[in-house]
Amino acid sequence: MYHGKTEAERPKSRRKRSKKTGTLLLSLLLIAILAAGGTLAYLLTKTDPVKNTFQPSQVTITVTEEFDGATKSQVNVTNTGDIDAYVRVKLVTYRVNEAGEHIGGTAEIPDFTPGSGWVLHEGYYYYTQPVAPGGQPEDALIGSPGIPLVDLYEDADGGKQVIEVMAEAIQSVPAEAAGEAWGVSISLDDVTAYQTQGGAGE
Repeated sequence: MYHGKTEAERPKSRRKRSKKTGTLLLSLLLIAILAAGGTLAYLLTKTDPVKNTFQPSQVTITVTEEFDGATKSQVNVTNTGDIDAYVRVKLVTYRVNEAGEHIGGTAEIPDFTPGSGWVLHEGYYYYTQPVAPGGQPEDALIGSPGIPLVDLYEDADGGKQVIEVMAEAIQSVPAEAAGEAWGVSISLDDVTAYQTQGGAGE
């Protein structure tokens, strides 16, 4: 019975051709793997990460006023941030000498009527509506004709009066922001002590 030629009986040329084909296929496979590996390496080393473009909101303010050397007027606050904010102002007064140095002696803020929307609560004047970015309260805290400053005290301490305008702002939402930071609840034309969920004031 015929079983075909054994490996030893096959011609040498066919065996060589078979080895060349195998070597060629192996070479092509290695080239493909290296090419793929090179592409991955390029992508890993050259692809830039996606940058985080989130910009957090900012609350910033500036104080504007007019002072002619004797009278302070048009005292207001501008929201220079990018989110609606509540603003509050504290007026601080004291005496200075001719060199502008702080000296002793009492000084008092003259009586004035705050502009519409401003409420005095425990030493701070609150504007009870949120101020939009780029805006300011519709009515100034101190409008016209303003308040006069003492140019020269005639008591033993002497000196002249200075009034500093110290302003703060906080985001208007959530409502808890003003409560937790300032200890107040703000509503239209009203400011009250902040109440926690349990009912106790801060």
